[in-house]
Amino acid sequence: MNILNETGCAADMQLREEIAERCRQQLKKLANARSRAVSQEEWDSLRRPLMDTIRAAFPSFMYDREPIASRVVSRHHFGDYRVENVIFESYPGWEVNGTVYLPAQPGPYPGVVCPTGHSCKTGESYQISAQIFARNGYAAISFDPPGVAGEIGHLNNHFTNGLIGYLTGIWSNTHFVLDAIRCIDYLETRDDIDFSSGGVAMTGVSGGGATTIYASLLDERVRFLAPVCCLNEHESLHLTDWYTSCPEQLGTGLIAHGIDFTDLIALQAPKPCLIVGGREDDLFDYRNTQRLYHDAADIYRLYGRESELGLFLDDCGHAYSVNMANVVVSWMNRVFKPETPTLALSREDLTVQEPGLLHCHPSNEVNMYTINRDEGRRLLGSRAVPQGEAGQAYLRERLRLTLGLEESDFPRETDAADWSLRARVQEQKPAGAYQFRAVSLRTTSVSEVPGLFMRRIRPSGVGPKADASGRLPAVLMIDEGGKWDGFRSFGPLTALGESLVYSIDVSGFGELAPRPVWHDVAPWCDIERTLTYLSVAADRSIMGLRVRDALHAWHYMRSLPEVDPNRLVLAGKGLGATVALLASMLIGPFHKLVLWDSLLNYQALTEEFPFAWKQSVVVPDILRHFDLQDLLRNAPCVDKTVINPLNAAREFVDLAHASALYPEDVRICSGLEESKARDAFVQAILAE
Repeated sequence: MNILNETGCAADMQLREEIAERCRQQLKKLANARSRAVSQEEWDSLRRPLMDTIRAAFPSFMYDREPIASRVVSRHHFGDYRVENVIFESYPGWEVNGTVYLPAQPGPYPGVVCPTGHSCKTGESYQISAQIFARNGYAAISFDPPGVAGEIGHLNNHFTNGLIGYLTGIWSNTHFVLDAIRCIDYLETRDDIDFSSGGVAMTGVSGGGATTIYASLLDERVRFLAPVCCLNEHESLHLTDWYTSCPEQLGTGLIAHGIDFTDLIALQAPKPCLIVGGREDDLFDYRNTQRLYHDAADIYRLYGRESELGLFLDDCGHAYSVNMANVVVSWMNRVFKPETPTLALSREDLTVQEPGLLHCHPSNEVNMYTINRDEGRRLLGSRAVPQGEAGQAYLRERLRLTLGLEESDFPRETDAADWSLRARVQEQKPAGAYQFRAVSLRTTSVSEVPGLFMRRIRPSGVGPKADASGRLPAVLMIDEGGKWDGFRSFGPLTALGESLVYSIDVSGFGELAPRPVWHDVAPWCDIERTLTYLSVAADRSIMGLRVRDALHAWHYMRSLPEVDPNRLVLAGKGLGATVALLASMLIGPFHKLVLWDSLLNYQALTEEFPFAWKQSVVVPDILRHFDLQDLLRNAPCVDKTVINPLNAAREFVDLAHASALYPEDVRICSGLEESKARDAFVQAILAE
């Protein structure tokens, strides 16, 4: 186990600990402010910017909706209740498969929207709760969420197709929440729905509970909400247990503004809300839910409405139980049907219908993939990146913004004398014609960059030599495979003549690749995925951390007395090449940029599916501002080479396609097999 820094943190824990610490500090700031609020006015001053942040996390089309047009697919009568299966659009071409559970008797009825968890609406947990609502005189609409096991799964996987929404600014949660809001729009079109109270109830379990919370914040027509089995604290769920929640839980910048699950409930005040949980829920510990309830209750108390926030815990697991639904009815009746007693039902009173009876057969032609693809194309046509010096200034400012970079990420020239205190030599060793030096470079109080220097100790006779002052050309290499990959078996980094080579592991690469956690046994769980979502929510993506690491390593290398600052090469391979390109705009003038097996551009990730790149490739909102070809056009170096640009599937991009995209001054080598690509890489660095 390699211990990198003075805190005693292992290398494979560093990325986890850095992201966790940042999140904790951000969450603590708002939690402290919330706890200090002693009046409704003080809370309202906090509430307004938080609500602005949440609204801004969703795209503008959430708030600019067309009138609903629906059609009935089928109707079924089941004695004590009946069902209508309907289809309507929540977004042009995106069809919602609604199943409306209606009382047997004529209406009108109050409405309740029942977002499904990350399963499908035909599951027992969803059918029995909707039946209970219908038999208590409510019209309950249930519908499948995007992806997972339902009818709208095609190209709607929120872990993959949804991830790409970070690039375009269409957070995956948009599709879940918009469907729920459009259900309200649909209910408003029906003559048998009673809107005299000003709106509807909404209640869902698990992911459906998260949908309920956000829909209620965005739409005042939700007059009562009951989120079920979905509330925990980021600390326990994500920063201690490292569970991989869906990206819908972690919108861009939400943690940066301190927003925790407690705040999502506190922001509902004084709206009636019943928090529901299961004592045997193995995902959302009921004790954390209890703490959250008590903290949110303090805010309801400021309004003098503490009785409007409730907590019900059933002796069940992660499901919407019969007891839960009965209690939710009693709360709904308080809002929509005062003085009406609850018809308490038991499991024996309820039936689970065959799935086919609830199917709507919606079209899947429009989905997360096509929406992000089309938005990527629209953004490409609308972006206007300036040229020349104005373009460089624009890109530097937008890189700082999208990567979440801070002033401390940019070493000052006056730092040169300080490098000896920050760079710790771990080992020095000759190996044949080469001298190696392992160095760990401290970038922050909790993070270091492991690196490996190599220089020849016997002349090679090829390539650039030392200048008259004995200074050497130098290469900074960032390889997705780790700092050793380019050296192994006399690899390409050993063939660079007299150059001083500095190969580094940036955050998440090589030694710094995060250690798996116990939840990773589940197919949807992956520590890199968890860290990617958290870093986006903290407004400091993993790609931003990698660029920070590269900036520090670059300035350290440049400060070395044996290095010629006029002959510096920035190189990268795989995702490391993308890191190098992002960093290239921020390091000032340099000599050469060499990219090998690099991502063609970020738009490629929207154009094809599936993709084969690490999920941590994402840079939030990047396509709203620029793309990689804009960086290549403006990179402040005199020589640029791209070897084997790759598409989303990490397959070769043909020369014609790459040439049409990249500027003319970029040398492109496309479709080269490994040995020829190696030779092209070496030649690009050695060429005078």
